[in-house]
Amino acid sequence: MIEFADAAMSLVGALAWQRPAELMLPCRVEMLDATGLRSIDAEQWDGLASDALEDNPWLSRQMVLAGLDAFGAEVGLRALALYRHGSDQLIGLLPFRVRGAGAMGVGKVALNIYQVAGTPLVAREHAQLAMMGLFGVMAQAPGLPRHWVFPHVAAESAFIEMARTKARRLGLELGMAATYRRPVLTRAAGDFAGHVAGVIGRKRAKDIERNLRRLAKEGEVRFERVNEPAPVAQRVEDFLAIEAAGWKGKRGTALLSCPADADFARRAFGGRGAGQGLASVDSLLLDGMPIAVSVNIAAGATLFTPKCAFDERYRKFGPGMALEYMVIEAFFAGDRYERMDAATTVDGHVIGGLWGETRTMGTLVVGPAGMTTRTLVAGIDAVARGKRAIKRVLGRG
Repeated sequence: MIEFADAAMSLVGALAWQRPAELMLPCRVEMLDATGLRSIDAEQWDGLASDALEDNPWLSRQMVLAGLDAFGAEVGLRALALYRHGSDQLIGLLPFRVRGAGAMGVGKVALNIYQVAGTPLVAREHAQLAMMGLFGVMAQAPGLPRHWVFPHVAAESAFIEMARTKARRLGLELGMAATYRRPVLTRAAGDFAGHVAGVIGRKRAKDIERNLRRLAKEGEVRFERVNEPAPVAQRVEDFLAIEAAGWKGKRGTALLSCPADADFARRAFGGRGAGQGLASVDSLLLDGMPIAVSVNIAAGATLFTPKCAFDERYRKFGPGMALEYMVIEAFFAGDRYERMDAATTVDGHVIGGLWGETRTMGTLVVGPAGMTTRTLVAGIDAVARGKRAIKRVLGRG
């Protein structure tokens, strides 16, 4: 563990040419390796994730430790942990890796391919302190890169607004690259009937309801949401089996196609290992058996829906769309969540037609104001465009 600063301590002689006031950190910042990250107090980490400035379950304890346990990617992993002065209260967390070396090195939030939000965890109540400490270290700490990259960050959010203010004070520049639109569901329509009328459309709603009536001729049809660890674990297994039996299984991209990926899903969504209680699973049941499954993960007031699959034997009944229709109805019937987030990473997801709203996401780039940072933004943009072009050629857009 390296402690960067205490209550009134500057960042040492290499930066002494700057005014001392600019070197002060308003909170205690520690740099941890993977072992140190694992040792963070569970209650503190869980509390930070549940009341962060920007809801992000992908950096929760359950998710991060699931990735470490399943993929064993501990080499090179570091984390900045921020604490209030004079206490052990965790107010910020950024797991990261460094790509490259020297002046060309870039710090990048540590995410695996299943973690689709890179916003650092920042305590809502102490956001000003945590953000100034985080950006101060990113801008000035000896031995760390001057450029930082955060994939899958909302382009307009409380975090971005505060980041702009802190960046200007420290001579940093923000850029957003590789943007895309992610579907979100809010309560803007007021209730389910209003959402059907204004977003889904009555004709489409009637088509879905007709398919549900047709499906009911095959057996008993009902919607199920499970939250308790044991039934969640069972429905995660059902999801894995359904996904593997479909086109992803044939292509070799289903979670069960790779033991480590399946292990991650069971730990991250099924609540094994690091913790339980963040995940829930929605299912469309036919005679008690799931034929469509949506795996959810919650943080704060947001329910994310990263994984879904349907039994392709029932394709003619549209079970995937029917389940989403029921999920929307359940969202408006309850008051636990203010919004839902589709957790997608590309434009044009089919669920957008049912949810009706989108949020601009992208890769946040932070670095010294000037051409080098802008060039990094342009390079990330170019890579993203190239990947999209390849997907179009392969028919996987």
